[in-house]
Amino acid sequence: MKMTTTLSSLITAGLLIGLATTSTHSQAVELSGDITFTSDYAFRGISQTDEAPAIQGGLTLSDESGFYVSVWGSSVDFGGEGTLEFDVMLGWSGAINEEWSVDVGVMRYGYPNTEFAGSNFYELYGSLSYQDFTFGLAYSDDYYANAGTYFYLYGGYSYAITDNLALDLHVGQNEYDDSAASYLDWSIGLSTEVLGAGLSLAYVDTDIDDCNLCDSRVIFSVSKSF
Repeated sequence: MKMTTTLSSLITAGLLIGLATTSTHSQAVELSGDITFTSDYAFRGISQTDEAPAIQGGLTLSDESGFYVSVWGSSVDFGGEGTLEFDVMLGWSGAINEEWSVDVGVMRYGYPNTEFAGSNFYELYGSLSYQDFTFGLAYSDDYYANAGTYFYLYGGYSYAITDNLALDLHVGQNEYDDSAASYLDWSIGLSTEVLGAGLSLAYVDTDIDDCNLCDSRVIFSVSKSF
């Protein structure tokens, strides 16, 4: 049995558990969301919008136990092969102690108006955070465009320069079945908050050669949480 079938069953079971939790402990359930405008939607270093701006937004229903269900969407541009990404996540996050925290779950990447085979796929993810450091791993048994087994190993660090300005560092290794397709992505950015809106400016790059959508660029984003 393929993992995608198993993951679908897990998502269904998780949603049922979430609904049961909502009805039993309605006072412990919280709905939150965000909306973002970004000058370029770069996913793991590669532009998903042909280096054009994107509108993004998400909603998360979470329980005080740490379980959550999230939906997230973004405009995309795959050269006429799709204009929308819509993702669903089911996971759990929580603190191990005062310094360590964990986040694990399963995610379905969906492209509703994309017609080519393999555009939709599942991914298992997990991350461990210690103070301002985060280390994570994502895995898919059949990645985007039927690329086969895929791993994403990454690390991040956020350094508070001032009370309202942070330096954000990220590096990630993308590992495919076909090792020739594997690559490294990284970013260096600054983030702050002005009048209740989040602002970020980041330099994003990969080690992929001869790829316009993978070249270095500076990306500006503004977001609002609610």
